[in-house]
Amino acid sequence: MVKTLNFSSADVNVYFKSLDEALDEILEDGYSKVLAVTHYILLEIYDLKNTFKRRNIDIVVLPEGEKTKSLSKFIELSKIFFEHSLDRYSHVIVLGGGVLGDLCGFLCSVYMRGISFSLVPTTLLSMVDSSIGGKNGIDLDFGKNLLGSFYHPKNIVIDLNFLKSLPEREISSGMAEIIKYAILDDSFILDEIKKERPDIGRLVELSIDIKSRYVKEDEREKTGKRALLNLGHTLGHAIEARTLYSRFTHGEAISIGSCFAAFFSYCLGYANIELYKEIKSLFCKYNLPTSYPTDLDVDSIEQYVLKDKKNISSKIRFVIMKDFSDVFIYTTDFPQIKNCLLKWIEYEKN
Repeated sequence: MVKTLNFSSADVNVYFKSLDEALDEILEDGYSKVLAVTHYILLEIYDLKNTFKRRNIDIVVLPEGEKTKSLSKFIELSKIFFEHSLDRYSHVIVLGGGVLGDLCGFLCSVYMRGISFSLVPTTLLSMVDSSIGGKNGIDLDFGKNLLGSFYHPKNIVIDLNFLKSLPEREISSGMAEIIKYAILDDSFILDEIKKERPDIGRLVELSIDIKSRYVKEDEREKTGKRALLNLGHTLGHAIEARTLYSRFTHGEAISIGSCFAAFFSYCLGYANIELYKEIKSLFCKYNLPTSYPTDLDVDSIEQYVLKDKKNISSKIRFVIMKDFSDVFIYTTDFPQIKNCLLKWIEYEKN
C-alpha cells in the first residue's frame, strides 16, 4: 500500500511494504546518483549490502547515538556527498532512527540548496514520530536541535521487518509516542492499544494519520496546533537532558512527562484523578516508567524546563488535558510546576 500525505510545502509518499519492493518503485524516478546512509549494525543484521549493491547504490556508514547529530558529522557527511558527486538531481536513502534522519534530512535540505531524500525508519519510535512532519536538525555544544529546517522527505518506507530485531525496551519507547497520540486523539488507536495483542502495523498507520493531521494544520508551528504534539515533552525533555540522554530512552522520558501532565491537569482542576490513573495504566501496560525519578532534585531540572522550545518570552507553555482528545496549551512558570511535581512525588509514595 502507498499513501500520499499532502502538506502545503510538499507531497510525501508513504510505502507500507518491504524495503526491497519500495526501492524498485522509488528508483523509477531516475536519479543521477543515489546514495544510502545507514548504521553498521543494520548492514549486518539485514544484509543491506546486497540490497544496495545489486542496484548500484553506494553506502555510507555512520555511528549510532545522539553524538552523530553534531556539526562535525554534518560537515563530514557534506564532504562525503561531494566526494560521491551528488548533484541537485541525486537522491539519498536514509536507513535508521530519528538521529540519522534528523542529520541527513537537514543536510539534504541545504546541500546544493536542497536535494531529495527517502527515510526508512528502522525503530518504532522513528516510524510513528520523527519520520513524519519534515523537522530536521543537529545539536550544537550548547543546545539540542539548535540548527535545523522544515524539509519533508520525498518518500517514507514503513517496513515492519526492521522491528523484528528491536529490543523490547525500544518497542516500549515507541509505544510511548503511540499512547500520546491516543491521548491527543481518542479514536481507534486507543481501542487497539488496550488489546492484549495490539496490531503494531495498524498502530503505526493510525499514528502517522494523527501526526500528519496535526502537521498539516500548522506545518511551520505558527498557530500552536502542532505544539500540542509536545504533550509530555516539557518534563520529558528536561529529564532526558538532566540525565545526559543516557539513562532513559526518549519514550521512557515522555511516559514520565505525560503522566505528570495528567497529574498537573488534575492539580489545576482541569481533569479528575481518574483520568490520571487511566493514562498511567496505559503506559504501565507497556512497561514504561510512570513516576518522577526521585533521585533527581526537582530544582536541578529548572534550567532545562525553561529552555523548552515551546516557551515564549520566558513563559512556559505546558500541554495539559481535560480529557482524551481535549488538550490545550497552558501558560505557567517553574514555581507552579515545581509545586505540583512535589505533590505528585508525595502522591505516588502513598
